[in-house]
Amino acid sequence: MRGGGPGDGPAPDVRTVTRRDDEQHPDELARHFARWRSELAERLAAEQGADGHRLFARYRGAFPAGYQYEVPVEWAVDDILRLEGPDTPLGSLYWDRQRPGNVVRFRIRWPAPAPLLQDVLPIFAGLGLRVADHRSYEIAPAGAEGARIDDFGLVHAAGALTPELATLFEETFAAMWHGRAEPDGFNELVLTVGVGWREAALVRAAYRYLRQAGFAFSQPYVEQTVADRPDFVRLLLEQFRARFDPDARDGPPAGELDAALEASLNEVTGLDEDKTLRSVLAFFRAVVRTNYYQRSDDGSPKDYLSFKIAPSGIPFVPRPRPLFETFVCSPRVEALHLRAARIARGGIRWSTRPEDFRTEVLGLMKAQTVKNALIVPGGAKGAFVVRRPLAGLGRAEAEAEVRDCYATFIRGMLDITDNRVDGSVTGPPRVLRQDDPDPYLVVAADKGTARLSDLANSIAAEYGFWLGDAFASGGSTGYDHKAMGITARGAWVSLERHFEDMGLDPQRDEFTVVGIGDMSGDVFGNGMLLSRRIRLVGAFDHRHVFLDPDPDPETSYAERERLAALPGSTWQDYSRQLISEGGGIFSRQAKSVPLSPQVRGLLGVDSESLEPPELVRALLRAPVDVIWNGGIGTYVKASAESHLDASDPANDSVRVDAAQLRCRTVVEGGNLGLTQRARIEYALRGGRINTDFIDNAAGVNTSDHEVNLKILLNTAVADGEITRAQRDEILADNSDDVARAVLEDSRLQTRVLGVVQADAAVYLDQHAQEIHNFERHGRLDRELESLPDDDGIAERRQAGIGLTRPEISVLLAHAKNAITTQLSESDVPDEQHLAEELVNYLPAGLRPRFGPLMRRHPLRREILTTALSNDLANHVGTGFFYRLEETTGVSTPDSARAYLAVRDIFGLNALWSEVDALGARCPTEVRTEMLRELQRFSQHGTLWFLRNRRPPLDIAAEVEYFRPQIRQLVPVLAAALAGPQAEAVQRQSEELATAGVPFLLAGRIAALAPLAASLDVVEIAHDRRDVGYVASVYSALDAALRLDWLQDQIVELPSESHWALLAKISLRDDLFAQRRRLTSAALSRYVPGQDTQDLVRSWLGANDAPVRRCRETVAQLHRAGQLDVAMLSVALQDLRNLAQIGMQAEPETAVWGRR
Repeated sequence: MRGGGPGDGPAPDVRTVTRRDDEQHPDELARHFARWRSELAERLAAEQGADGHRLFARYRGAFPAGYQYEVPVEWAVDDILRLEGPDTPLGSLYWDRQRPGNVVRFRIRWPAPAPLLQDVLPIFAGLGLRVADHRSYEIAPAGAEGARIDDFGLVHAAGALTPELATLFEETFAAMWHGRAEPDGFNELVLTVGVGWREAALVRAAYRYLRQAGFAFSQPYVEQTVADRPDFVRLLLEQFRARFDPDARDGPPAGELDAALEASLNEVTGLDEDKTLRSVLAFFRAVVRTNYYQRSDDGSPKDYLSFKIAPSGIPFVPRPRPLFETFVCSPRVEALHLRAARIARGGIRWSTRPEDFRTEVLGLMKAQTVKNALIVPGGAKGAFVVRRPLAGLGRAEAEAEVRDCYATFIRGMLDITDNRVDGSVTGPPRVLRQDDPDPYLVVAADKGTARLSDLANSIAAEYGFWLGDAFASGGSTGYDHKAMGITARGAWVSLERHFEDMGLDPQRDEFTVVGIGDMSGDVFGNGMLLSRRIRLVGAFDHRHVFLDPDPDPETSYAERERLAALPGSTWQDYSRQLISEGGGIFSRQAKSVPLSPQVRGLLGVDSESLEPPELVRALLRAPVDVIWNGGIGTYVKASAESHLDASDPANDSVRVDAAQLRCRTVVEGGNLGLTQRARIEYALRGGRINTDFIDNAAGVNTSDHEVNLKILLNTAVADGEITRAQRDEILADNSDDVARAVLEDSRLQTRVLGVVQADAAVYLDQHAQEIHNFERHGRLDRELESLPDDDGIAERRQAGIGLTRPEISVLLAHAKNAITTQLSESDVPDEQHLAEELVNYLPAGLRPRFGPLMRRHPLRREILTTALSNDLANHVGTGFFYRLEETTGVSTPDSARAYLAVRDIFGLNALWSEVDALGARCPTEVRTEMLRELQRFSQHGTLWFLRNRRPPLDIAAEVEYFRPQIRQLVPVLAAALAGPQAEAVQRQSEELATAGVPFLLAGRIAALAPLAASLDVVEIAHDRRDVGYVASVYSALDAALRLDWLQDQIVELPSESHWALLAKISLRDDLFAQRRRLTSAALSRYVPGQDTQDLVRSWLGANDAPVRRCRETVAQLHRAGQLDVAMLSVALQDLRNLAQIGMQAEPETAVWGRR
């Protein structure tokens, strides 16, 4: 009879063992054995009826003499029934009356083959038990496999083991033996606290997470600490039940228990013990959801635990701290999914770093966060480790274990994720949520999980998850990135930008490449087929080194194309006959590689042979045009970094320093090819490089389009508008349009990097202020992002250099993320004026049919917000909205409204597209300057609306009012210009045309400077006079008072500090304000029929004294040469006085402006 818990079952099993004199006579022993077997037959027949005879026949000779001598018959019956029973407990606990004290006995019946004792003893140790004695019996039933019965005498370190704990003990032992519970010291809580093994697993899970998060104390120390504080653990678990048990009906509330926990901690005197217990408590407090109380289909508890954690409440968790983490653990798998935002996406990888895989994932999540600045979701990343050793397993068995662990991870996440049902968010079953609704969860493939997306989607289907097969992108019905070549094509956009800066065309000019990867790989294989002018002189992967010192571009292209089409190809498949003299293919396992004179010349080395790691390092240092990274690994670190900083021990032997690179540009189609500090060091030395998250953004962007399109089309399927097969066909038919949109995003992103970098030295202080601003709002950690500190900024200021492209890339990503966050919290995405922008997210062919449905998309606000943040950051720069907040005090959403009005009033999108389309037809510096002009123009217009309209701006109303009048003004603008301003426009237009800019585009760009006043012109005209007339007056006053020259001087003022820049902006705004006032003052003298020249002469004559004062001040400034803010402020004050006096002299005949 087994012992039960308090009040729930039979009494504890207390038995008397009859001990006999070992010197009994043989005849007496024979009679004892006969009597024992007879009693066994009788008892079996009495208890089991007819089946008792069968059992006796099987077991009559099964028991050894020692067993029959020591064990009472009633025990033997119990042993037989337990050995025969399919679902009986593995062992049973009992108390021996003849062995009083702390010793308790545990009897185990093992079916064959019985285990070694050394496999059993650690389980007792994990429960805090010591073995006092042991008896063993081999059982040999007839016609069946043998068995063994072990009888252990056990002593608990904490004292007597009470009968009330018998059931908990037996269940825990069975769970540990069968692998459901881990055989470690946390199980001691079962006996010290009186809880089940699953509750002990909660404390173990806390430690496992804390260890991954950087908790310093060892597992044995933590096990002992919690075992020594049973009252604390009891309160901890009671509070957990109060927060998460859906069946809890009574007991103290969680808040009361929290106070009790604090009181318990106040009694702790040891510092380390206090830290440990507080850390465990912090984990439990940070949990906001768990699957602990869910059940499997058969009603049993799930064999894994999952927790949704808000890590900001755990003090020592390293930065950056995700918004949420999902932690899944079991004896087979341990996994973490980190999310930087509620709507976030990223890959799930199979990690081989069991000790610190959270560190691995955190770094990847951080990288994903800046990469995802281009798309709707924020950054996320997940990883799992397989805890059972794979060594010794066959390939199929090992792959099955990995798949099972991946599936457990996916289930663990979906267990505690909300769902959408009929448009409403519903919580998961038996989960008490301590956070807000959170239904968006998507995953993607990553290292080791490339073929598992369909598995993830099948599990999502089991759960009825609302995203369907949009849950895991890239499955059998998703976009095949390798077939599309999209990641490589996106990286190629970066290469094209770098080449344009160097005056090269990758489709026209031959160029040398060293590659990382092989032709069977996605990014490398597709990338090396994007131009027939590539001269691939060398490449390596983890198996081979490929050397071709003087390749023929056409011949080598054809061979690479053949290898790309050959399934599973390696460099060994490359035809040796096609390799140039001195080249070859070499194993990285070779002892050394002989170097031909041609290879030595290519690499710039003198050695006649190199070991493979040395050869790889020499390739990375080769003087080539491009290093194309299409592989996995970190191959370049900064000079001041150690290999440990690269976090990639597998490549320590081949890694080089950034200072040793001699290539002209690096393109990172693969992730983490260089550390961020290495990128910066390389860029500071003149190398052309972005970051991996810029270069390979097309992949994640494509996945995001896939997910959002599937969500849209799944709605159409649910509405009965299309079938699932038609949905799949629509997705496939639009893959080219998706690719075009994705690549355009990459082009815009690399374009803005070039524009910002061109002025990086000028705007260094502005960028420093942006960094401080992001830090102040907790959006950025400059140390983690490898951005310069204040001393570093000062050094660069002294050297006359600004931020590098890798640093600007980080700033751009954070700017986009900040804009996205602020817009999403506003009503800007709900503007009716922007509805068409949402529809334009779709491929053009889908807009007529699915445009109305797009307006119902569950992520419509997020999609539009992302599109707007990309637009804003790409077109007006990274820090513009921050500066507006500093100078005007308005919020980013209000600034965005103003920008969008300017963009649509002036049709700027068309101008940007025309400039982009020029490509290599005109020099990079010319295109950059045109983009700068457009940027300055859009910034000026944005500021105009913020100065002249109360927020929130009605975008549609302003566009409707201004756009027709601006269209009326533009054709007559040239005729309205006067003096130096007209000459400047003509000169700039001709210069642009000479540089290869089409004539009409050159004229429109040149006209931007005078067009900056057009909003003032329209406002002055106010529907009462032709805007062309007002523009002529405006221009004539400019010419008469040299205001265009004054504006040029303000533009030329140095911006050596943040305050100097603000002063410069203030002067420029003041000048435009005075121009407007002066034009209004002059128009106040208007009489019908008067031409502009007469009007201006009349007004100037009527205000002769202040006009002469203004002209004299400008003349003095002209003679002074070097101007400063104070001197220009005097000139503006004179203009202010003139406008004031001019408005006071309105003649009786004037009609302008009268209502």
